[in-house]
Amino acid sequence: MEAAIAAKPVIKVAALCGSLRKASFNRGLIRSAIKISKEAINGMEIEYVDVEPLPMLNTDLEVDGTYPPAVEAFRRKILEADSILFASPEYNYSVTAKVHASDLNPNPNSLTETPLKNAIDWASRPPNVWADKPAAIISAGGGFGGGRSQYHLRQIAVFLDLHFINKPEFFLNAFQPPAKFDADGNLIDEEAKEKIKQLLLSLHSFTRRLQRK
Repeated sequence: MEAAIAAKPVIKVAALCGSLRKASFNRGLIRSAIKISKEAINGMEIEYVDVEPLPMLNTDLEVDGTYPPAVEAFRRKILEADSILFASPEYNYSVTAKVHASDLNPNPNSLTETPLKNAIDWASRPPNVWADKPAAIISAGGGFGGGRSQYHLRQIAVFLDLHFINKPEFFLNAFQPPAKFDADGNLIDEEAKEKIKQLLLSLHSFTRRLQRK
């Protein structure tokens, strides 16, 4: 009887971060999510997918239906993933620009590239590799904890046919005592870790549900 029950395949999650800073709080959230998935969630594997190597979107770089090697590799990672985990800090009430000093206080007078939106746009080029994938968002910052960027990301997802889980939401005020991160940007707050676990369980369940349709 047991031999006749096929084991469910592992859900592969591609994790993307909107900050390029090595000690970014949002990259810390992804590292924590990867650790939690390994230790506490059966049947889920999270892989961090770096968006920094991607060139800025330029359709002149598309030749005979092909893309630059870094873009092709990124699109393949998204295509092969079962679901997506975004970590999106907030920049000027929206998805982030390249952050040099902190996730919270970039120079508002500087015009820099937007790595997360750039990655989203590259993967949306024909054929759109985001289509029909479940997704979740986590974010850390001051005040609302990156919440406004999450709502913009959800709006973008409508056109991409990405399907975000609605609950639980995860916004973390990184500067409210007690300390949420150590000096290297690693998440140390146990309550926040438990909330990430619950979000990942919801993403796992939602992904399974969509796969059955």
